Amino acid sequence: MMKKIVLSFCILGLLFSFNSCKNKWEEPEFVIPRYTGPEANKTIQDIIDVYDNAQKMDSICSSSETFIVKAVVVSSDEGGNFYKSMVVQDETAAIQIQINKTGLFNYYPVGQTIYIDCRGLVVGNNRGVYQIGWIYQGSVGRIDGDFLDNYFHKDGLPIDISPMITTINSPADLNQANVNKLVTITNCEFAPEAVGQVWASQDYTTNRAVAYVNGIATDASSPLVVRTSNYANFINYRVPSGYGNITGILSVYQSGQTSTYQLMLRTKEDVGEFGILTDVYPISFDANSFTTGGWASIDNDEDGNSSWGIATYQNFKFMNHERMTEACDDWLVSPEIPISVVEKSTLYIEHFNNLTGSTEESYKLYYCTNYNGTINENDWHELPITNYPSEFGLSNAISIENIHQNFRLAFRYHNTEGITSQWGIKSIRFNKLIQQ
Repeated sequence: MMKKIVLSFCILGLLFSFNSCKNKWEEPEFVIPRYTGPEANKTIQDIIDVYDNAQKMDSICSSSETFIVKAVVVSSDEGGNFYKSMVVQDETAAIQIQINKTGLFNYYPVGQTIYIDCRGLVVGNNRGVYQIGWIYQGSVGRIDGDFLDNYFHKDGLPIDISPMITTINSPADLNQANVNKLVTITNCEFAPEAVGQVWASQDYTTNRAVAYVNGIATDASSPLVVRTSNYANFINYRVPSGYGNITGILSVYQSGQTSTYQLMLRTKEDVGEFGILTDVYPISFDANSFTTGGWASIDNDEDGNSSWGIATYQNFKFMNHERMTEACDDWLVSPEIPISVVEKSTLYIEHFNNLTGSTEESYKLYYCTNYNGTINENDWHELPITNYPSEFGLSNAISIENIHQNFRLAFRYHNTEGITSQWGIKSIRFNKLIQQ
């Protein structure tokens, strides 16, 4: 009987021990981080302004000041191309943070909202790149990884950051305002010497030159490269041929009068699909564009001053509207464009407009699927143009994915007051990426 009692106690003890171990090693409950400190009262641009006003590295604020910035993490060191640094962005700008810690993507994943308490931090500029961190030997150094909670406070789960991506449609978009931002460079083509090479040597960080963006050559004074560390885990992938999109953090290296813009890939997924960019429905202009070509110039305010016409420059013809000082509402309407040919393509306008004394509101592009010859009796939908080059160049990429039947384009030159600029349109391109 005694043996049975002892055995029963042993079994109970084992069960208790087992349950205790199970509870001991149970994963902790996941808790969504919530920021409960002071509301954000500053922006990243305010941090940058501290440096610009001082024209030197400076403390962002005093120890008694409330200087709180709300931002979102847009970089990642998961791919090994970022080392002990993190990039955050808000609606005003983006900035690099120097941190003495690796594996930051585990703590601050892409899309994580953070509140930055800037007390004790300094801001500087390293050859065009704004940075914050601790002061170290007279420059911006790394924040000790054990003290991050003093400055960075997470709030909520990571969010979708795709609306925050800045689109680079031409070399003209490579500028200081976009440095440190998450960008997508559209329809870029690598230099011949880069195509087919691995992204980086096993021994050193490597630059691979981008030769064209949307068919526009990169400027020799502001070249563009994809810069990859030899520690990146995707270095053995090959630089693609043809055209495609690449995404990453835009950086810059300023030396004298030259600014070399550098795109830093985060992971191999930042390289989109590349293929051959084909112009499936090119439209250019000649002396017959207003007759057999089917184009129409319409004076919508009936003042008899419609100024759309054909002009010649360096042996090519283009549609032209001269600058105006008086009010006008002039429309240039295309012939019907077959959706079966241009479907799933991207529209580009090759044009120029220096916007002297005027704003983009005076120059609009629309489409219509029910045009009957009278402007005001049809349903016109705007196709946004955001890039107005001062010399002939491509507009931004214009999506036509919402158009599902034959349509016409219309260029509206609308001057309500003041002086507007000359608007020249050299060609219209519907480009489709054919995968290789």
